[in-house]
Amino acid sequence: MAVISACSTKGGVGKTTTVMCLADMFSRQGGRVAILDADPNGHISAWRERAEGTCRVDVIGGITERDLLDKISDAAASYQLVFVDLEGAASQAVTYAIAQSDLVLIPTKVSGMDLQEVFRTYEVVQRAEKMLKRRIPARAIFTQMSPLSSRVAVHARAEIQAAGVPVLRTEIIQRAAYQAIHFTGTTPAHPDGDPKASREIAAALTELLDVLASPTGHSDAA
Repeated sequence: MAVISACSTKGGVGKTTTVMCLADMFSRQGGRVAILDADPNGHISAWRERAEGTCRVDVIGGITERDLLDKISDAAASYQLVFVDLEGAASQAVTYAIAQSDLVLIPTKVSGMDLQEVFRTYEVVQRAEKMLKRRIPARAIFTQMSPLSSRVAVHARAEIQAAGVPVLRTEIIQRAAYQAIHFTGTTPAHPDGDPKASREIAAALTELLDVLASPTGHSDAA
């Protein structure tokens, strides 16, 4: 019933890993969730095969720009939550997905180059809002953050907020547990997952669900 599109005009910011973790966390909390793997690299589909029976997330792959809108509409009618993992580049498919979204998640690292891509992605969201004449909430989230870069993150957060882009309070710290997902299929929410990473993902998911539950699309994001 709710669609969250994860997108960034830059690859390598932890977008796909974050989507897998959020979806698996939601499913283990009892929710019915699907991920639309609209990234040509197909990492979500590969992860789902590795996870096998330990995972209850449905993954819909093989999506093209031509059938993306129909796939989103069909999934939204069947699941409580639908994540759309988009390719790491600006394209018509990204614009289509954003236009169908109830919330747009913009993962980023804390470097200057990555922040510029947050602004570019947010501009795409704003253009879609003007076209549709409706609000599309968006949230940036810091991912793959070094535990030593907290001071840099403060400045990065201030810069994003100054540009009018809301940022989730939760930050995803760089951990071996996230890297291992692509080899083992085990996310932090798994019984054998990393407890610290699990708490991060649970907190980020709670923030996103709060935004979706808000009539105005606002929350207490910093």
